[in-house]
Amino acid sequence: MDGTAARAGFPFLPLAAGRRGLSLRCLRRFEADGPLLLHCAGIEVGRSALPGPVEAGRTVEVPVVRLPRVALPAELRLSDGITGPDLAAGWLLDTPDAAFGLLGPPAPAVEALRLDHGVLRGVATEKANGLLEPVLYARVNDAGARAVAVEQPASLAEGGCVFRFAVPLQPADLVESGLAVSVHMVGLEAPIARFALAPALGADAARAAELEGRLRRLEEAMASGLQAIEHALRRQMEAQGERVDAFIEASASLLLDRVAAGGDAPAALRALVGAAAPDGEEAVPMRFGNRVELPPDSGHLGFGWHPPERDAAGAFRWMADRALVVSPEPHRPLAGVALEVGHLYGAAEPALRASFDALPCGVSVEREGERRFRVRVTPPEGAAPCRTLMLEALASGSPAQDGASADPRLLSMAVYRLVFDYAD
Repeated sequence: MDGTAARAGFPFLPLAAGRRGLSLRCLRRFEADGPLLLHCAGIEVGRSALPGPVEAGRTVEVPVVRLPRVALPAELRLSDGITGPDLAAGWLLDTPDAAFGLLGPPAPAVEALRLDHGVLRGVATEKANGLLEPVLYARVNDAGARAVAVEQPASLAEGGCVFRFAVPLQPADLVESGLAVSVHMVGLEAPIARFALAPALGADAARAAELEGRLRRLEEAMASGLQAIEHALRRQMEAQGERVDAFIEASASLLLDRVAAGGDAPAALRALVGAAAPDGEEAVPMRFGNRVELPPDSGHLGFGWHPPERDAAGAFRWMADRALVVSPEPHRPLAGVALEVGHLYGAAEPALRASFDALPCGVSVEREGERRFRVRVTPPEGAAPCRTLMLEALASGSPAQDGASADPRLLSMAVYRLVFDYAD
């Protein structure tokens, strides 16, 4: 590659791009008349002043402070003036993700947030990353995540971009305590905008709406728990009914056989009753040393989980926007929890927050296949006993409300395996 750059006559060779900027190696002594400039589509995006001549073999870095909104793929070009000749081969920007490596996480500033005929509208300005493709979601009264409509961003003259967004609200969102909406961007922890509508008496609308949202979640959790109990009771009653029916059929068959011909009637009765026993027993945790794996139909999965399902990859369980998992061995120090995730709704990869007994934890995501991910949850201060794991999906939705299918459930991600790793 050095030979190619030398034959092209460029004095600099691009090496890498990162938060420190574009790194270049000097191939031959270069006398600089001014600062080195980086530009993209004719817009200056960074510069680096040189203290004097650059000797061959030296590495220089030109920081990138902004990127314009241009069609991809685009190139970063180096020169000592906007109209000057190129001093290095262009550095290719082929995807919007390249901007994250150069500029870091975006920091959009929301302006003109207003409620207009049942729709919360806003304008956000990102002054650095013009290649941003924003994906937003909203939480209304601290309840489930809701999709946000985002228009195509428009470019700013000096770099960066500006985009408009809209959050459709429903009449049921306005409760007695008011209305509280937080707008989030996927990839950022804190919300980029908040909107609160206080009642006429002037109460703290955001706080009251948050408490009402928590109460609603507790009611949903109680309803989910009652459904689980009802399902387990119905399952036991059906199993008991099958055993009774099998016993009656076996007894009648044996009586008829005994009348027709002799035989070992008691042994035949035991065989028939044993064969009629149901297969569906409740799954139990599987222990492998310091690891405990919970099957999808384990009773340790509390509220927020839909009934188990199965596809070609095996058994799995859909999670709503929030879900609870009870530690199978709460007395042991927990080093982390690993989840194997398959299907996703409303997101290209798992995006969630997690906490051990209300203590926020670190979450990392690794891709393991075309539609398979491994999510790792670790405590922030090392292994410690934990009773419950709370999972909160940052992207969720209902296929029925979105018009995708007739499924009315609130879905976020489907979990195939859930493993607890203990420290001892």
